[in-house]
Amino acid sequence: MNIRTFVLALFISSTALAQQTETTKIDSLGPGKNIGNISIGPYFPIAFGDNFANNGLDLKMGARFSFKINTIEDLYVGPYFSFFKSNVSNPELIGNYFRSNNYVFGGMVNYEKHIGDFDASIGLGIGYSTYRNHATGDNFSDTATAVWLNPEVSYRFSNYLGVYASTELRHDFMNVNVPNELKDTFNGANYLNISFGLRINLGTAHKYM
Repeated sequence: MNIRTFVLALFISSTALAQQTETTKIDSLGPGKNIGNISIGPYFPIAFGDNFANNGLDLKMGARFSFKINTIEDLYVGPYFSFFKSNVSNPELIGNYFRSNNYVFGGMVNYEKHIGDFDASIGLGIGYSTYRNHATGDNFSDTATAVWLNPEVSYRFSNYLGVYASTELRHDFMNVNVPNELKDTFNGANYLNISFGLRINLGTAHKYM
């Protein structure tokens, strides 16, 4: 064996050994660990139906935050927060105050699938909803139990960062005492809410997808 053949054989062996080492390293890492994700962005409420929110409030933009933790396979759970502002557009219907801010604190259960660089999920949530009403010299609050259905899709432009778009079908079961003739107006509120923004993926799983 001459020196040229020996060097060529050594080079081929070294290359094969390096590739095997890298493959073994990746295999030892496995698919990575999926911890969960954080989503945060603006929140655009749209009320509908025959209720005080649709007939008496002029809804403004708010914000939405969710933190989902991976539990079993494709199931995620975690806390949720949203808020929006509104001005009273029909005080004759809903009362003598001029502004109402809504806050929801709750939790969600989500089923999520990863398809290439996209993540698609659908979630169910329940939470405590409060309307903080502002009147001249007299502020007060109304409360409700909020439930919602939340389809969401996101796109990853890096291992850990992405953007999301979400819709939310929500109903607030109000806890207010009103005369019988106003119960249909104040018993509940319906919303179709839209949100989009930044998503932060936690863990190393997205590096190997």
